[in-house]
Amino acid sequence: MRLDCHALSALPLTLLLAGGCTTAADDDDDTGAGDDDDSTPVQWVDFEAMAPWYTCPSEDPPAEATVVTAFGAVHQYFGGEDHRTVQAEVTFPEAQDWSQVGLRFLLECPDSDLCDHWDRWGSVQLVLNPGDPEEDWEYLELARHVTPYRKGMCQFIDVTPLAGHLVGSQTLTSFVDTWVGPGHDQGEGWNVTVQFVFYPGPPDQADQVVNIWGARGITVGELDEGQTIADQVEPATVPIPADATRVVAHLTTTGHSFGNAMNCAEFCEMRQDVYVNGELFSVFPWRDDCPNNPVSPQNGTWEYPRNGWCPGAIAVGHPIDVTEAVVPGEASVFDFDIRLANGTEYYNYSPVDLLPYEIVALKIYIYR
Repeated sequence: MRLDCHALSALPLTLLLAGGCTTAADDDDDTGAGDDDDSTPVQWVDFEAMAPWYTCPSEDPPAEATVVTAFGAVHQYFGGEDHRTVQAEVTFPEAQDWSQVGLRFLLECPDSDLCDHWDRWGSVQLVLNPGDPEEDWEYLELARHVTPYRKGMCQFIDVTPLAGHLVGSQTLTSFVDTWVGPGHDQGEGWNVTVQFVFYPGPPDQADQVVNIWGARGITVGELDEGQTIADQVEPATVPIPADATRVVAHLTTTGHSFGNAMNCAEFCEMRQDVYVNGELFSVFPWRDDCPNNPVSPQNGTWEYPRNGWCPGAIAVGHPIDVTEAVVPGEASVFDFDIRLANGTEYYNYSPVDLLPYEIVALKIYIYR
């Protein structure tokens, strides 16, 4: 079955179906399931206990796991030859049963040991339509991050719902919004490693993934006609299968630029609103725990609270269970808005050259 969804932006919307089934595990299997119900997924890694910093484990993955390297210490930098965005053709295992899939993201200083001096946002994404011209590519975001000031980091996050996409040959991209490179007096960029760890067992992935947006920018604070958030966001209609038992909206947002009214959108508290058939689900991504970041000490203002992120951390986003707002067998309308934390509309009455904006990604997980 193919779902007919409408894009939320001017870009085309791609919907991929990630089929999943539950198979019995051998009771004598040594994966440590330890459960009489042999269809119960195995928890190899307690990702919830690793929140909110998701520091990479010190031990190697178990022998039963399958490790796939997408990017191996790739130097990303800005210069005469722009390597802010790099891409790789990655061969994932053919469809198997995975109870968990982890993404390991490692940032290291270049060989010169001169890390970028500044905090830069970045994203690891999967290309949904690699056969099309590159300017028409559509992206499914796998991980959002912000680099530390002048030092490396390593984080390990849960991407299990997306396991159905991590099959066979895929095109991945890594972007870092760096503006330095070899010979620059403020650093020479970053070496980036991205690995996927597949843990065997009864599958726990989403049965369908509806991609609404990959990482995209939305300007906030402009109230003139044609420039509002509503003008930038078009509602999406998503058919919900009749046998759906759970629907989750996975929203990831990070705010950027400062010096505007209320120091938005990096240093002001903003509310993220997802509407499902008119029912409001609000997320408050403000991070006031940046001083606790184990990737420390850093240079710069790494301890300041921020809108959805901390320097030297992955922004894992917010899974929102919206099951109560959908009707299986009928289409649901998803809409989105950004407000100040108190719910009022933000007006940028004192703009600077770089208008405040958020980088937003949204995808829908459907479980049967």
